[in-house]
Amino acid sequence: MHDPPRAFAVGEDGPQHMIEFSDVTYVYPSAERDVAALDGVSFSLAPGEHVAVLGANGSGKSTLVRLANGLIRPTSGLVTIDGDDTRDVGAMWDVRSRVGVVFQNADNQIVATTVEEDVAFGPENLGVPVGEIRRRVDDSLAAVGLTGLESREPHQLSGGQKQRLAIAGVLALEPAYLVLDEPTSMLDLQGRADVLAAVEHQRRAGRGILHVTHHLADAAAADRVIGLEAGRIVFEGPPGVVLADEDGLESLGVALPPVGRLAAELRSRGVAVPYEAMSAESVAAAL
Repeated sequence: MHDPPRAFAVGEDGPQHMIEFSDVTYVYPSAERDVAALDGVSFSLAPGEHVAVLGANGSGKSTLVRLANGLIRPTSGLVTIDGDDTRDVGAMWDVRSRVGVVFQNADNQIVATTVEEDVAFGPENLGVPVGEIRRRVDDSLAAVGLTGLESREPHQLSGGQKQRLAIAGVLALEPAYLVLDEPTSMLDLQGRADVLAAVEHQRRAGRGILHVTHHLADAAAADRVIGLEAGRIVFEGPPGVVLADEDGLESLGVALPPVGRLAAELRSRGVAVPYEAMSAESVAAAL
């Protein structure tokens, strides 16, 4: 893979840009009673930082994703993107151009008949000049390891390739942040590994990554993990600390994968296997 052409770095005096949730509550109106999907959530995501959000179905993860780029607006509290309030209609263009969202089902984001046409679709609709579109398509496909498949029809791609194509389509818009809504939940092991490698490549390039998942192995690669339960943050910290709390994970409805259970059994027998070891390769490396 080649490095993307641009990075979004942190300034010398500390983070100059970030996604910030400040005491955010979101309530879905209901005929019987209003339902709070998020309740008093506060956290931030800086450029170059990878934050994973764990939680069971109904914990508020998808609502958080939709709030992060202004698809919906908080009932109370504040969501800002590089200081722009997502409630400000005048700032909406800037907000959505800086926060790219990749959803769970890549097929819902693929709109063209060839790989390169799909990646070019967003920049074309923004009126980007033809030469610049070519550069963005080439760079975005290289960044996710799909160079050489430009003329392939998307339906001929594997699940992992489709998800990486969806990421490339977002990268062509050159966002500062990537918000990923369970992008590996429908993939096999190889597809998940390919997508996670593409995500890590973007973090190294300086993009902020907000990765919503229910896979502990995905969360193990993050800089910080947030646990959501019934719309509230119930824990936040480094992956090793969070993943060591098996009772806490169980209360969230998040189970250790088979390799994670093996690692836990090894630790119980005195073998020094890191809590972040959630793949066969990482457990083998610890032995």
